Amino acid sequence: MRKLCLFVILTSFCLPVNFAQVSSQLKEQIKKPQLYDQSVIDDVYGITLYEALNPMLGGDSTRMCDGYACNGWVTDKYKNGNIIHKGYYVDGQLKVYKNFYPNGTLEREFKGLNTFSALAKLFYSTGTLKSEIKYVEATPMVWSDYYENGQLEYFEEYHKSFDYHIAKKSFFKNGKPESLLEMINKKKLEYTQFEFYSAGSKKLEGSLIYDKKIYDYRKIGTWKFYSETGDIKKESF
Repeated sequence: MRKLCLFVILTSFCLPVNFAQVSSQLKEQIKKPQLYDQSVIDDVYGITLYEALNPMLGGDSTRMCDGYACNGWVTDKYKNGNIIHKGYYVDGQLKVYKNFYPNGTLEREFKGLNTFSALAKLFYSTGTLKSEIKYVEATPMVWSDYYENGQLEYFEEYHKSFDYHIAKKSFFKNGKPESLLEMINKKKLEYTQFEFYSAGSKKLEGSLIYDKKIYDYRKIGTWKFYSETGDIKKESF
């Protein structure tokens, strides 16, 4: 065992010190950064553990760094050493950030466009765009989802009041439309709606109007329902 000598005025004395034990105690006192693995990635929603720190998404949690609210860039890593998250924090809350898959591919990026709106892009592990979402005051206003082959799967856009849609569309994986809701008269808030079979033939068609009294859509006019061969199966008024 080594000895540590202390000198006080003219008197000296030596204390036995176990440096291995001191080193072990210091390591316990120093907080190690948390490392992540594949388990943090949800099969459907991806890496969502940082959303509670994002006020643009309604998050109200605060991230702490050394006992204080984080400010500036903060980076988290996987157990394999690759980056999972790099974000810019102000008073412990996220303003801009990117998340990554364990292989280094970008999983999502989020950035504020102004005080009230923000844009998020999510990606498959292959790098293909998965979703693109414009938020206004923590609510999705314009949303697009894509299949992994790059085809548009779903699109919706709300009016700035968020009471009704400007458009709402879904598509099959082959790119053919599945359902189309489109505004044709802004003043009357009138829409056309179509649905299709996967082969491409029309399934139904009709008109809707957004009724502000009931805060919902209401069918108007004649609605037609078709068989896969194109014959009218039913009409409703």
